[in-house]
Amino acid sequence: MDYRNFDCEIADGSARVRLIGPGSPEMGELCDEFVDLMLRLQEDNAVRVVAVMDGDHAFDLHHHLDGLAEPQEDGGGFATLAADGEVARRLVTLIQETTKPVVAITRGDVRDFGLGFYLAADIRLAAPTASFCVTGQTTGVMPGWGLIHTLPRLIGPGRTLDFLWSGRVLGAAEAHRLGLVDRLLGDAAFEDEVDAYLERLRRLPQPAVRLLKLGVQQAAQLDMTAMLDYEWESQQQCWLSRETAEGLRAWQEGRDPELDAPTAAEDD
Repeated sequence: MDYRNFDCEIADGSARVRLIGPGSPEMGELCDEFVDLMLRLQEDNAVRVVAVMDGDHAFDLHHHLDGLAEPQEDGGGFATLAADGEVARRLVTLIQETTKPVVAITRGDVRDFGLGFYLAADIRLAAPTASFCVTGQTTGVMPGWGLIHTLPRLIGPGRTLDFLWSGRVLGAAEAHRLGLVDRLLGDAAFEDEVDAYLERLRRLPQPAVRLLKLGVQQAAQLDMTAMLDYEWESQQQCWLSRETAEGLRAWQEGRDPELDAPTAAEDD
């Protein structure tokens, strides 16, 4: 399938999904393409980590507000907004449910629903040149894309309201300090640092990666006793996997684990 909004390159265990096409895409098409692409990558055993990153443009994605304002005056238009909300629900949920690590990487401007897209990833990397903003609150349209769930957990309730109500732009350094960005990479060696980071993730035994992602997602809902039970059950699953066996052998022999060959689903 050819995509208008994404380009994907798979090499050395990593899938690099780059944003192409218009900055204000047709939302249904964007959703269909991304769902199709992510399902393919989920089924590809050679892909061990997914990186969503800048291509023709950064995560500078926004609604067609002009297309909403005129119908609203005529008593319509909400169906379009509702459809956009369903797209957001599908994409954010898909990223959360993908068992492989999803890393969002940017050097540019992250805007509006592009911020929701960026924050949905498991890990968020940025260069010092990146910036972050949610505009359009003066229109009375809610931000969406799970931002009201994600932002308070990352930066706190007061900072969330200040950020959204003021419409101010956060530079990369401040976004990193507040928690929107997990790791700030050097601009001069940005590509090398990205390569090294993805290489590190792809060398991790996948059963532990999948179970760790699920456990972290559930941490806020489980008490300590329940989490200890989850850890024990997960440990047993990891212990029976071939990749964990190779990881332990590699540790004992003082080498990197050899996990390049695709692992069939029935193996782990």
